[in-house]
Amino acid sequence: MFRTSLSRTATRAVRTFSTTATKSSSIPLRICGRGTGTKQTITIKDKPYTIQTDTYPILGGADSAPSPVAYNLASLTSCNQVTGAKVAEDHGIKLGEWNIRLDAVLPTDVLVKGKCEGNPNWESVKLFVRVQTNILESVKGDNLEADARFRHFVREVERRCPITQLFKRSGVRYESEWLNEAL
Repeated sequence: MFRTSLSRTATRAVRTFSTTATKSSSIPLRICGRGTGTKQTITIKDKPYTIQTDTYPILGGADSAPSPVAYNLASLTSCNQVTGAKVAEDHGIKLGEWNIRLDAVLPTDVLVKGKCEGNPNWESVKLFVRVQTNILESVKGDNLEADARFRHFVREVERRCPITQLFKRSGVRYESEWLNEAL
């Protein structure tokens, strides 16, 4: 059995920009997975739902549920929307419908073929976001002001979204295009 352990004292570190401990401003999560072969059922502590995973036939799966890599990308799209809702609330922006598409390329040389050289991480990820906002209305039709305010909104979403930051900091070629649509 292989087991690793991390020091629990690290979770009580004091943040350098604040006098509060990180534990008081964190969301604790516990995820448990159980399965056989390529299929797994995932539970989240204290939540009533489960997540099913499988994988593509090229990896020995039956493709009977979304793959972990599909969930990985889905977490990026949904986290942008969740973060966007919080940023909008903080900045007095009203939101309507979100439409998000994501295109990504996952190299298979390491993952599937087992090659020693290469990187199994995403090669590229491109997010296309259309979101309805009241920004143009709120600046009384001033297009320059609306563009500036929407760009600020997008920068804040991408800065604050933990999944976006995970992708960007992993070295993947990350791009995004955002379109502000009238509410």
